[in-house]
Amino acid sequence: MSNTSEASSAATTWTVWIALASFGLVALFLSALASAADSAVVLEYHHVSDNTPPSTSVTPKTFERHMAYLAANDFEVWPLPRLVAAVRAGKEVPDRTIALTFDDGYRSVYEEVFPRLQARGWPFTIFITTGSLDDGDRNFVTWDQLREMEAAGVTIANHSVNHPHMIRRLEGEDKAAWGRRMRREIVDAQARLEQELKQPARLFAYPFGEFSPAVAAIVRKLDFVGFGQHSGAIGPGGEFSALPRFPIATAFAGMDSFAIKVRSRPLPVTGTRPESGVLDPGDDRPKLHLTLGPGPYRPEAIRCYMGGDTVPLKLESGTPPRLSLRPARALQPGRSKVNCTAPATDGDQWFWYSFLWMKPLPDGSWYRE
Repeated sequence: MSNTSEASSAATTWTVWIALASFGLVALFLSALASAADSAVVLEYHHVSDNTPPSTSVTPKTFERHMAYLAANDFEVWPLPRLVAAVRAGKEVPDRTIALTFDDGYRSVYEEVFPRLQARGWPFTIFITTGSLDDGDRNFVTWDQLREMEAAGVTIANHSVNHPHMIRRLEGEDKAAWGRRMRREIVDAQARLEQELKQPARLFAYPFGEFSPAVAAIVRKLDFVGFGQHSGAIGPGGEFSALPRFPIATAFAGMDSFAIKVRSRPLPVTGTRPESGVLDPGDDRPKLHLTLGPGPYRPEAIRCYMGGDTVPLKLESGTPPRLSLRPARALQPGRSKVNCTAPATDGDQWFWYSFLWMKPLPDGSWYRE
């Protein structure tokens, strides 16, 4: 997130970039960047079923088309812990490397996903809401099925005990009590995973993709790597308490869109203002300010979108450049995601950045799912 040291670092990096240009070395530098990939894409699914809500589902037929595309186009599918470790260390990863993740632990992951990916020899990660398994909910996998999948190489990770909206306080709950409750959601879920399984990963997916700097600080203090549901690729400069994933559901599962997403790269945003996407009820058209880092893209080519609308932008040239954006229409209560993209200047990929606004109802209460 944004701070003075990050701004200073970004300015230094842009100074180096300008120096490279003055010596005619930009093309050589960009070529080295293209051959030394240090980013990758993480995909996020929920249900793979014909009989579940389209907003959180893809059909088995669509899922199979996605996997066939990856195979036909020479993508490498890595276990999520391996991918995170490599990117976090700034190590090279092969071009076209992705990880597959599934949130909640729905039964279709065992029935539809597991056999398909086993046949391909591909790893994947399931983020488990432990309370649903302990309650015996038939919509979810069982502990025995999880043990079977773990033995076959599937990564099992943490998605809380009760799947709460982590940005929200209960009525009468102060900040300290809220913090203790959020910590228990993560710690108690990890304890259950460790009781039932051999080696659950220390990875955490935010329920509903909702987080704030305060929630991310809890995840970071507990030494977890966190994942949201805001779109984009992960890179070494990312915030590892809140990494992006591309959510894949029926409305966003077309093959043209899928092909762009799995080839994307992280737009180098070195600072955001505000840092939190949690809004007050009266924040109808919140402003977002992004500080940009260097890379093989043109800042003036960035375009941002929200709910199908183009978001008006203002680019402030400088070292580093800054981008200001504000939705053209008032946000409705709920989650509103801003997606910003720019075409690469060294290939046919797109750079991608996403930011999530979360707005309560006019009376200050929170929206229902």
